[in-house]
Amino acid sequence: MSLCKLTVCFEEPFWVGLIEVEDSGAYGVARHVFGTEPTTPEVFRFICDHWNDLRFTHDVQVDVGQSKRVNPKRLRRMIEKELQENSRKGTKAQQALAEQRELAKEKSAIARRRRKEDCRQERFAKKAAKRKQKHRGH
Repeated sequence: MSLCKLTVCFEEPFWVGLIEVEDSGAYGVARHVFGTEPTTPEVFRFICDHWNDLRFTHDVQVDVGQSKRVNPKRLRRMIEKELQENSRKGTKAQQALAEQRELAKEKSAIARRRRKEDCRQERFAKKAAKRKQKHRGH
């Protein structure tokens, strides 16, 4: 069963929509900046017109398991331990967006490195051609 949730909140200075999609354990999230406060008809129009344009994060697996009653003290200890291990703050959607940002940052760094190396190669080739031209004499 697929579950979609749209949350519109105010993040200084714009209104932002977080679209969460959960489908049989796979979780994805997308972010859209509305600008001014959207009305209900504007939100519906956005969903109908721009759903296919949204870029969702890659699927994050969500554990779907049977819950067993746990002693409250043990539960508190488990929560504190997990919070210390996962120092990231925010909701699941915010964490997924942060992960997507990190992946985009890595991709752009790789592309930048490649462009820089191409530029160096080009400069070297020009310098070598100039040296060769000077060496030929007149």
